[in-house]
Amino acid sequence: MAFYESIFIVRPDLTTEQVEQVAARVADIITAGGGTILQNELWGRRQLAYPLKKNTKGFYIFNLVEGGGPLIANLEAKLMIDEDVLKFQNIRVKKANLVPSPLAPFGERASDAPDVLLPGDEDYDVQDDDEEEYGEEEEDDLDL
Repeated sequence: MAFYESIFIVRPDLTTEQVEQVAARVADIITAGGGTILQNELWGRRQLAYPLKKNTKGFYIFNLVEGGGPLIANLEAKLMIDEDVLKFQNIRVKKANLVPSPLAPFGERASDAPDVLLPGDEDYDVQDDDEEEYGEEEEDDLDL
């Protein structure tokens, strides 16, 4: 089985419950086709780069899917005729990356991947390799 990243944009005038229903419909299509959803993220309502069907905003939904080519072809056919979906994209990836994406809500990122450190965490430390290379010697050479 192959891994796919599936992103689709839903109309912005839908309520949160309706967006979750669309995501559930897509999940049903995937499971009915013999695939599994490894990761599901609702990225929220965001500004679009350009208008789609007279909409300037949309709800983004991300799925990491394990399945075959016929499953993705069936999914794309269903998404194409769904009036709630503005745009979609499915990309095949070599391996599944189960780390939550940067666009995932903060609560999901912290609870799903506690070993990932984010800026602002106590233990988060950016180490610059240039410090070791140049050290204090250059500071001594700078006599003004």
